[in-house]
Amino acid sequence: MELDPRLLRYILAVDRAGSFQKAADALNISQPALSVSIGRLEDVTRMHLVDRGRHGAILTDAGKIVARHAESIESVLKLAVQELEIRRQGAEGPLHIGGTPLATGSFVPLVVAQLLNENTNPAIEVTEGTDEQLLERLMTHQLDLMISNVGHRPSPKGIEEIPLFTARSVIFVRADHPLGEREQVSLKELEHLTWIIPPRGGAFRRQIEALFMTNGIAFPVNVVEASPFSVLKAIIERSDGVSILSDEFLRDEIRRGLLKAIPLKEHVASRQFALQKLADRKLNSLGQRFVEIAVELAAKELS
Repeated sequence: MELDPRLLRYILAVDRAGSFQKAADALNISQPALSVSIGRLEDVTRMHLVDRGRHGAILTDAGKIVARHAESIESVLKLAVQELEIRRQGAEGPLHIGGTPLATGSFVPLVVAQLLNENTNPAIEVTEGTDEQLLERLMTHQLDLMISNVGHRPSPKGIEEIPLFTARSVIFVRADHPLGEREQVSLKELEHLTWIIPPRGGAFRRQIEALFMTNGIAFPVNVVEASPFSVLKAIIERSDGVSILSDEFLRDEIRRGLLKAIPLKEHVASRQFALQKLADRKLNSLGQRFVEIAVELAAKELS
């Protein structure tokens, strides 16, 4: 089976317009010509791709698969134009990085800072999101790389993982907190305190909720949901609130005496963090250097 990229563009237009006539107008072709082209694509795939009715044109599940790959092709072509324009202006890139809140609030800035010290003309964009949001953007070529927790779900086919570090989840409080001198604490001791935690929707929030559930302890009533990560840290530093976070992301605050980490008596599974990219996607030189720095810094932080 060989798909014509032009036909993929046509089905993407139908999906966005919601009707054959509007899609034809957007493509500047006749509606019959568009219908013939979609029919040809259905012949090649041997699958029904579009349902037509009184309310317009709706893609079938198979059609949505084709449209998703059409979006990827569109993104790649846009990236080619963008990279050429950036190069024409004497800069290097672009590089689109995605990270979960913990990653963008701590580790990603370290990597970007070193990259900036080495390169005076980079074009970099950093995006924060949940694992699901970032993965969708990665799959459609809107991101070159993403840094997130791996291992809690099977990696999608076609995704390459580059291991960075293992993070241990511990209780965090401000340095002069009444609990600051404790060597260990239990969830039961902390349930009456105010918890400063990430908002619902992310993988880490789900893991926190599962931790309470598996230990038979009700989820805290006094909760402050804070995002982005910098806001969460600032609240912990300035209050009696407690939080459970990955220690690798707060090493700098611990070294500077702003926060104190206290291990939990309950067993908490470690979290594996990795760089993720499309396995068949070749990174530009800026992206390759980002990967090298990230791996070097991860190894340095653990040494």
